[in-house]
Amino acid sequence: MTREILLITRVRTLNKGNQALSTAWVSMLERAFPGTSLRVLERRPRHLLQHRLSDLGKARDPYRAFDELTTRLAKLAPGPAFAGPVRDIADIVLDEDIPSPTRHVGLRQRLNLRGLVARAGYYADEYRYRLSACQRAALVVVNPAGEFFPREPAAAFYHLLDADVARKLGVPTAIVNHTMDITDPVLRAIIPRIYRELDLVGFRDTASVEAFEKMGGDMSNVVVTPDLALITEFRGAPVKRTGTVAIAINAPEAAANGYLPHWEETIAAVRGTGLQVELISNELPFDLPFYALLQQRFRDLPIAGAGMPHDQYCQLLAGYDLVITSRMHTAILAMVSGTPVVPVEGASFKITGLFRELGFDTPVIRPVGYTWPSLVLDEVQRVRAAGDEASAALAARISSVRDRIHATLVPRLHAIAKGEPLRASA
Repeated sequence: MTREILLITRVRTLNKGNQALSTAWVSMLERAFPGTSLRVLERRPRHLLQHRLSDLGKARDPYRAFDELTTRLAKLAPGPAFAGPVRDIADIVLDEDIPSPTRHVGLRQRLNLRGLVARAGYYADEYRYRLSACQRAALVVVNPAGEFFPREPAAAFYHLLDADVARKLGVPTAIVNHTMDITDPVLRAIIPRIYRELDLVGFRDTASVEAFEKMGGDMSNVVVTPDLALITEFRGAPVKRTGTVAIAINAPEAAANGYLPHWEETIAAVRGTGLQVELISNELPFDLPFYALLQQRFRDLPIAGAGMPHDQYCQLLAGYDLVITSRMHTAILAMVSGTPVVPVEGASFKITGLFRELGFDTPVIRPVGYTWPSLVLDEVQRVRAAGDEASAALAARISSVRDRIHATLVPRLHAIAKGEPLRASA
């Protein structure tokens, strides 16, 4: 049997950034392991939804409960023949009609209907296929795409289950490309012990490393590379619309932290300089309810980019003078497209971490207090005054970062696929 590479990532998504990120991982693994079959599976398998993070919190020893759970799950593996050989790599699909997870969150969590369906065994064969795919693999790469943050700790729980089960099946396993910004006490207690057993842990910023160390994390199998969406290549020709800027707002984070009204002030201030403003988002279904309210306030405020896959979104971003954003992947895809960014931090530190890793001296504006919209306006004026120099410096930096990502990740992935622990070379 020919050994395969298994990538667990977002396959069908309403997020253009996740589409770009998953596509980038597929591209890198294909180039890194030429001639090796690559199998791509959706993250957060439905069979696991019958298990809850809250159950671990009730246990006397949460780590032991987690360990026992992943041992039971690994025993369901049917053998490598069950999955069969790879036929085609799954397309990474943007589908903005997927129901937004923000709708009726509390009610859905209480009912846990998918968990009940999973407990009844409806997803069992689907999960056995996944386990068999792990058994066929020379390497399993789990890409949570950053879902380790305070707002939704359950997402991190399912990624941890995936990674630990793969490890217990005897497969070299890497969990990669994520920000470690966890406040849940159960996760903070178990993550260091789980990660110690994995072959590779990849964070996308040094702030995550610092947070991981505070949890008691072992650094010997850890690497740091900026978000892999940065290797996305923009091949189009920009169609510039001088005097037009885009604004991308992480509306759920802004709502949760009470600063949505300040975004209205920001839009009004930017428009007051004579610039045209368009609303955009790499995760439009999440932001659209707030954008609709903004359109009531500003009658001629367009929303652009709906239905655009990530490559077309890059083309759109390339046309603006600059992009103001509190969405990290819009920042990344704008920079990849050669468009300067005015970054505004969200509820996490991931945008600050990104710009630190890129080595930019661009200030990441924190939406705290009442004066931060004026800081955004100051930065808009500074970036526009820099003109083409800003774009040229941006292109050089992105090229350097791409080289760094490949040089850091590819040798380590090759090493662990051959059974050479990262710790041996740390």
